[in-house]
Amino acid sequence: MKMPEKMEATMIAPCGVNCLACSAHVSNKKPCPGCRAPIEEITRKGCQNCANKQCAFEQGFQWCFQCSRFPCTRIKRLDQRYRQNYNVNLIQNGSDAKNDMDAFLQVQREFFACRSCGGIIDQHHQKCSECG
Repeated sequence: MKMPEKMEATMIAPCGVNCLACSAHVSNKKPCPGCRAPIEEITRKGCQNCANKQCAFEQGFQWCFQCSRFPCTRIKRLDQRYRQNYNVNLIQNGSDAKNDMDAFLQVQREFFACRSCGGIIDQHHQKCSECG
């Protein structure tokens, strides 16, 4: 799976996770379409039942950073896990996206694009979708 020329905001979860670089998207024969897809198309149970996503959507937000409580306790816990396990800072992602979504998407594209072949680096396993 090659990195698209342009990252779409629809592939960023409300919490700031890049769904395009999620192992459920890059490592499956039937890629997960991301957190914003219809619930029956999302391949991971944790993503289907995500409390962060539900919280944002129930409040009428597309992004957690739109909430006055950002970063809330839930986001702080998820951010800590993602920073520790995957070197991804979700609080910074939210701040960057809030400041300039287009620039944030470009940085995400560059960060997760394989420099060798143009594939997508799986943020959970640090492996390229194309060349491993």
